[in-house]
Amino acid sequence: MHSEAAFVLTILVFCYAVFSGLVRRWYVAPALIFVVLGMVVGPSGLGLVEVGAGTYGFTVLAQLALTVIMFNQASRLDLRTVLRRGQLTLRLLVIGIPVTIALGTLTAVLVLPVLPLWEAVCLAVIIAPTEVTLIEALLEDRRIPERVRHALSVESGFYDGFALAALLAALALASEQTDHRPERWAWFAFRTELVSVAVGVVIGLIGALVITRSGGRGWMSDTWAQLAKSTDLPAMTQVSDAAGELLELLVFALLGGFSVIPAWRDVGWRVVLFAVLALFVVRIAAVAVPCVRSGLSTPSTLFMGWFGPRGIGTLVLGVLVIDRGAIQQGSLVKQAVVVTVTISLVLHSLTLPLGIRLIAHDDESG
Repeated sequence: MHSEAAFVLTILVFCYAVFSGLVRRWYVAPALIFVVLGMVVGPSGLGLVEVGAGTYGFTVLAQLALTVIMFNQASRLDLRTVLRRGQLTLRLLVIGIPVTIALGTLTAVLVLPVLPLWEAVCLAVIIAPTEVTLIEALLEDRRIPERVRHALSVESGFYDGFALAALLAALALASEQTDHRPERWAWFAFRTELVSVAVGVVIGLIGALVITRSGGRGWMSDTWAQLAKSTDLPAMTQVSDAAGELLELLVFALLGGFSVIPAWRDVGWRVVLFAVLALFVVRIAAVAVPCVRSGLSTPSTLFMGWFGPRGIGTLVLGVLVIDRGAIQQGSLVKQAVVVTVTISLVLHSLTLPLGIRLIAHDDESG
């Protein structure tokens, strides 16, 4: 990325920071604002931001943003609350995810018949993960029943991991059609699913041990010690939250600058129809099925089904397919991802205030 691009993006972040409190009160997804700003300053707009050829930089940035966001979600996870009130979330994950993938695949096959079956499965998995933190005010508004907010938050946090596992299987099967080296994809899945987890656990344990020893011997400065101390978790979380949001906003600025206009300029009605059906019809069905006999009221069920915004998880999984998968319809998958995310950002931001007013009259207890 050129220095001019970095300077422009820095100015955009600064300007957003000045009005960030107002944005939260308006229930607008900050990602939507940065998509629009990216479109303005990108090559199709003012041309103030240019990047080199290829998607490597965007891929690294998106993966880093998702990693930090998932860490933040895990650090705030209250296991006692999950165990006490996790029945609804467990239903959404164990029942809702397979329903989402099955209905999403069926929708892709019917609406986008050019896609081979396993590539349709890949697309269904890519657009499945939800990210309610895109509109943080959704999780902070006390008019929404606590049970609903908790289920949406935990579901969103776990969705990416489940989706990645499903995507790897679908990606291997889709790629096998054009790349007859199954051992390569088996090794790729093994590295991603097992080796990466094992390495992460080992690094975490070693890191905790080193930090503890360093702090006890006085080797660490006071500034870094404050971030490392588990007793000062709020300070650490605030820093990590800010870093995660910054990275995410930069990803959406680049998405707006380099992908949104080209995708929508060449989009066909089938891609738009698929995105709308996947975002709302498939999502509502995937929430309604596991919520049967859960004790959740109809308004709460519809609210959860409607507000499942797509964001960084979908972008990262999409990049994974495009970069790693030897699939036939990569350009169509990319277009569907961009269209789905932008429709989600716009419609979920516009309809959230109305949805909150409607559910505020629900008798669902927290």
